[in-house]
Amino acid sequence: MMRLFLLGLCAHLVGDFLLQTGSTVEAKKDGRLWAHLRHGLVIMVLTWLATHCFGLRAAFFYALLVGLAHILIDSAKSFLEKGRSAGTKLLLFLADQGLHWFSLLVFFPLFPSTAPDPGVLAFYRGLLPARPVFYPNPPVTVSSLSLEKSLWIIVIYLTAVFGGAVLTNRILAWLTDNQQAERNRRLSSAIGIMERLILITLVAADSISAMGFVLAAKSLARYQELNNRNFAEYYLVGTLTSFTLALLAGLWLRALL
Repeated sequence: MMRLFLLGLCAHLVGDFLLQTGSTVEAKKDGRLWAHLRHGLVIMVLTWLATHCFGLRAAFFYALLVGLAHILIDSAKSFLEKGRSAGTKLLLFLADQGLHWFSLLVFFPLFPSTAPDPGVLAFYRGLLPARPVFYPNPPVTVSSLSLEKSLWIIVIYLTAVFGGAVLTNRILAWLTDNQQAERNRRLSSAIGIMERLILITLVAADSISAMGFVLAAKSLARYQELNNRNFAEYYLVGTLTSFTLALLAGLWLRALL
C-alpha cells in the first residue's frame, strides 16, 4: 500500500510543481475550465504511468478518479481564493495539497492487490535482454536502497525543493507587501530551488555547518539591497522559510538513510 501511495504522490508532485506552467496557474485563477481540464489530464496520465505496474485496468480507473478529484479540488480552491487575503490563500493552498494527498489514499480499494501485476512485469522483462551484455571485472557491488525508501527520498526532494518554492512565495505574500516578489518571481524561485537542493543534501550528509557558506554567499550577493529595511525584512522571511523547509527535509532524509 505504501508503494502505491508514494508512486501516486510522486506523480502528483511532478504534475503540480514541475509540469504546471505559470500560464496554466494564472488561467486556473481566472476560472478557465480548459486549464483545469488540461492540468487534471496531466495528473491522470502521470498517475497511470506511476501505478500501471499494479494492474492496467485498476490503474486506469484509479488515475481517472484521482484526476477528476484533482480538478474538483483545484476548481474549489480557485473559486474560494477570489478576493481573499494572502493569509487565507496560504491556508487554502495547504488545504488543497492535503486534500490531494488524501485523495490518493481514498481510491486504493480499486487495486485488487498491492503486489505488482505478473503480466505487466512479464511484459517489461521481455523488453530486457536475457543475459547481461557484459560482466564487470572485478564485480561491482552497490548497496541498494529499498523501493519504498528510494520513493521517500524522491518525495522529500520534490516536496521541499519545488513545493517549497510555492509555499515560500505564499508565506512572503502573507507576511510582506513587498512587490519585489512579483517582479523577480522567476529568478527568486530558481535561486530558492537550488538553495534548498544544496541545503537538503548538506543536512542529509551531516554537514550542517556548511549551510553557513550558502547563507553567506546569498547575503553577499544582496549586500547593497539589505540597506533597505523593507527588502531586508522580505529577504529574511524568504531565507528563513527556505532554510527551515530544507532543514526539516534534510533531517527527515537523514533519518531514512
